[in-house]
Amino acid sequence: MTDYEDKKRKFASMITLYGRKPVLEILLDPETSIFRLHLAESNQRGDTITQIRKIAQKRGIDIITHPKGALSRISKNARQDQGVAIDIAPPKYQSVEQVSDNAGQLLALDGITNPQNLGMIVRSVAASPMNGLLLPKKGCAKIDPLVHKASAGTLIKSSIYHCPTIESGLKSLRSKGYQLIGLSGGVDRSLGDIGNANGKIVFVLGNETTGISEPVLALCDELACIPLESGVESINVAMAATLVAFRTTFSGT
Repeated sequence: MTDYEDKKRKFASMITLYGRKPVLEILLDPETSIFRLHLAESNQRGDTITQIRKIAQKRGIDIITHPKGALSRISKNARQDQGVAIDIAPPKYQSVEQVSDNAGQLLALDGITNPQNLGMIVRSVAASPMNGLLLPKKGCAKIDPLVHKASAGTLIKSSIYHCPTIESGLKSLRSKGYQLIGLSGGVDRSLGDIGNANGKIVFVLGNETTGISEPVLALCDELACIPLESGVESINVAMAATLVAFRTTFSGT
């Protein structure tokens, strides 16, 4: 691997969060690996900014000051960054290429757009026996402070594999021998009927409203449903993710 490729992979596996309170909380967690703190030149010297600077300096974190416009390009959210952004390097946030050939069962997300849902899914996967989450950088909600909050801090500790698009990520996993199973209503096979096979399974969940997209459906080896009673047509995608993530805990399969 060349220096350029190594640097590219390093930066691809970083997450940038923003906002004074979220950044302060991250700085106060000694277990979080932090690459760099970004501050806007226009920041007023209030208590929070002073505290952020002090903690970063104490931890030996690189502090870069930017014009407001440049800071906004880093945070990608000029309205809510409050002049503060931070680059973190979660040890379990890796490229899909780094999934081992026997990583076990994974959950993949296709078009999840609600940050609250994404955060709750991250939390469920982190707490479950499942081996990780496949999260595309395009087509899903961006990892931001809302996702971090909804995950109850598990975002930094979770095994998350990133990929440019969900299609490219699923193709990469298929090349490693993974079976792709899409969750969809209106099919006969139940989630409970899915055995472990060789243990290499990726369960795919689709958009909150429209479900799995056509290109991703075409990649799935088979479809399964979560049986619902009492005439209920659907459940929240975060609830569905929790049921999938913990399915082996109760089924014994």
